[in-house]
Amino acid sequence: MFLIVLLGQDNATVYQDSMPRIPASPPSILLIMTDQQALHTLSCYGAPVARSPRIDALAADGIRFDHACTPSALCTPARASLLTGLYPHAHGVRFNTGVFSRWDETACGRGLTLFPGKLAAAGYRLGHQGKWHAGLTRTATEAGFTGFSLPDYGGIRSDPTFLHYLQEHGLPQPRPHFEFSAEGGDPTRSGGNTSGWAEGDIRSSPCHFVTEQVLAQLDDFAAGDAPFFIGCHFWEPHAPYLPTEDFKDLYNPGDIPEWPSFRDDLRHRPQWHRRFQEKIFPGAASTAWPDWARVIARYYAQAAMVDHEIGRLLDGLRERGIYDDTLIVFASDHGESIGIHGGMFDKGGLAHEELYRIPLVIKPPHAAAAIRGRVCTEWVSLIDLAPTFCAVAGTDLAAVHGRDLGPLLRGETPPDWRDDMLAQDHGHRVMFLERILWHQNWKYVFNPSDTDELYDLATDPAELHNRIDDPSVYARACAMRLRLRARLQEVNDELGPQALKLLDPPGQP
Repeated sequence: MFLIVLLGQDNATVYQDSMPRIPASPPSILLIMTDQQALHTLSCYGAPVARSPRIDALAADGIRFDHACTPSALCTPARASLLTGLYPHAHGVRFNTGVFSRWDETACGRGLTLFPGKLAAAGYRLGHQGKWHAGLTRTATEAGFTGFSLPDYGGIRSDPTFLHYLQEHGLPQPRPHFEFSAEGGDPTRSGGNTSGWAEGDIRSSPCHFVTEQVLAQLDDFAAGDAPFFIGCHFWEPHAPYLPTEDFKDLYNPGDIPEWPSFRDDLRHRPQWHRRFQEKIFPGAASTAWPDWARVIARYYAQAAMVDHEIGRLLDGLRERGIYDDTLIVFASDHGESIGIHGGMFDKGGLAHEELYRIPLVIKPPHAAAAIRGRVCTEWVSLIDLAPTFCAVAGTDLAAVHGRDLGPLLRGETPPDWRDDMLAQDHGHRVMFLERILWHQNWKYVFNPSDTDELYDLATDPAELHNRIDDPSVYARACAMRLRLRARLQEVNDELGPQALKLLDPPGQP
């Protein structure tokens, strides 16, 4: 059951787009979500080493978005934003589930409209297979979907349903062989912050299992007349990086060049970056590049497994005769650090491009020839997917921060389309407020309790030179501060008037 309450202007910005175009026959929708996938795993995004032929083929049939961002580089806030079209401060899910033991994310967002409720009211059948970790509800079933999901992050490798699948198909449980621990010490005691490989072939992997679940649900849904929405949510390529034996040596570590930021001493960054490196993942910080290259090779191999499974999904749509008719969206909730800036790992309080810039590829149903293979450079976000899904279904999602991507999918750019992008960070292992704004080639990071950051991404894509105190770009820093303040006020960000005073331009240096 969904409570549908429209939020007022004091809770969210309302964008008055044109009325949704109600299709004569609303198309079915397949959302393919990966977890923690950096752009350098995808050849369609110019990856120098990694290859993703099946995702590349999807991009050739649709549109690749080159300026797509996550609203928060954490799984749960980002996935809650996908469900609501709102920034985390508005839906209330600011942290990953399970991080702060006394914080119940399912108490957040009450009274908000989730897009699955709107699609169900429009006659869609709703399916979900795989990772949930979206807060708001414990599982996908409680949000109105049918299918397989687990509470919180979900221990898929030890889950009874997954183990039954292995047994049913005569597959061995993939025994891990650990090679690296980001925390240092014995990697077998480091939980998910590890890398290595797993025995068996791809059929024993979680991503293969999730694909099998989706294909079975496709058979069920495609047999009916109603349009459907299916969310395929892979746990990979998120750590632990454990590619199976048939993929683990796909990439040669010697072919992976050292990151330009690998030797960053972090002197001109917020203090938290140094404390994160020293205390949270000391094993990662002390790892030499040749060993990092092997970790990255395992990460790339695990991403290649996902690409392979996406290929099976797309082939499954074609075999059922519904590929052309289906709106297909591929995205990730956020990126991954994996060795950048002095040997960082994972995420949390780090506003790096590798974490916030995400892949987004969309194939519209019956895409026109002029659309296929197009690259869109407008600023877009995961918050735009919920209103897009609703518009495709002939309904709408009112009073949200996101916008319907429909015009961009038709090759049109509305004159009032956003010319900057906002993102938030509320912390991960510790509470740590950040607000991030991109405009043109500049990125500004507002750290209310620490050093701000300003980068010229055109000349410094590795973000090695924090120019916040550079007199030569004083005017730019002031303009970015004022622009950020305006955006925070538009979305009624909870930082409040006292914090916003910190965005007043400082005196001329």
